[in-house]
Amino acid sequence: MTQVEKPTMPEPTLSVGVLVCTYRRPADLKRCLEGLRRQTRLPDDVIVVRRDTDDATREWLDRRANDGLPVRVQVVSHPGIVAARNTGHDACRTDILASIDDDVVPHAEWLARMERHFLSDRTIGGVGGRDHVHDGERFDERLAPVVGRLQWFGRPIGNHHLGYGPPRLVQNFKGANMAFRAEAMAGIRFDTRLTGRKIEAHEDLAFSLAVWRRGWKLVYDPAVLVYHYAGRPEKRAYSAVSAAVDPVEIQDAAYNMVVALWDGLTPLRRLAFILWSFLIGTKVEPGLAQAVRYTRQLGFESWRRFFFAQKGRWTAYRDMIAQSSARTRYGILDRRLLKAGLSMPLRSED
Repeated sequence: MTQVEKPTMPEPTLSVGVLVCTYRRPADLKRCLEGLRRQTRLPDDVIVVRRDTDDATREWLDRRANDGLPVRVQVVSHPGIVAARNTGHDACRTDILASIDDDVVPHAEWLARMERHFLSDRTIGGVGGRDHVHDGERFDERLAPVVGRLQWFGRPIGNHHLGYGPPRLVQNFKGANMAFRAEAMAGIRFDTRLTGRKIEAHEDLAFSLAVWRRGWKLVYDPAVLVYHYAGRPEKRAYSAVSAAVDPVEIQDAAYNMVVALWDGLTPLRRLAFILWSFLIGTKVEPGLAQAVRYTRQLGFESWRRFFFAQKGRWTAYRDMIAQSSARTRYGILDRRLLKAGLSMPLRSED
């Protein structure tokens, strides 16, 4: 009797795209795309988003040789990273969309390791990894055990560039190295309420928290590695303790952190966050304790940073409370009209 072999089931597959938002850094973009071309698991799609006023990048892309990398260029007219990321997400055609900065070079196994996490568990909505930061002179070799967490009172812990060890569940990612399942991010936008003169800080925090709050798992794996050539720390406006940092950008970052966290906090946690932000804060967006701590290093500038950080936060508290009140009033009126057999007209954003 002839034995019939059982048919082998095909390996599950996912289509994976990569989003690169760029602005006036064609040399960095060239290095980034070369890193994507060296991937052991090549991307199925590469979306490059550039500004309409960025002639240097447009000229380089126009004369770029066809190297087999499936690059699609999207043009955005509105300034800022939020508009660029939303444009890229709107253009997504793949099951997974990974995002990296244009000054990043991915490790050759970056996409392969990332894809394996998504294939291993259908409930994983996002995967992020370490961005090993180079400050213009050397790589930052410090290590931190806690990465991507949100403390009960709302303080976010980043440390994505310092993570080590095995993969673990987290609550937020860093935009230089993150990926999401298309199903998990469906209907979510990068928050247009965020402000910024050059870049809207904490846009990655707001987006990843929005996915996490939907119940999707977010996995951080240091082995999903990229090399981040970010330049000298004092040039990174909202991530350094330096007198060279424009305090107005600190104000924007402090405002954005409140916006990113507010909707996910209960009234009690909001109160705890307000107290912590004023009394302690972070070294970059200081409260009283941090302002005192850095007075010896920065002098009066430490208190100037404190003033602008608090100004940004209190402006955000005012705006968030006003928005909550408006939604409450609208909801009460809508329910009354429905009860009467009527309905509200569509709002302008619908």
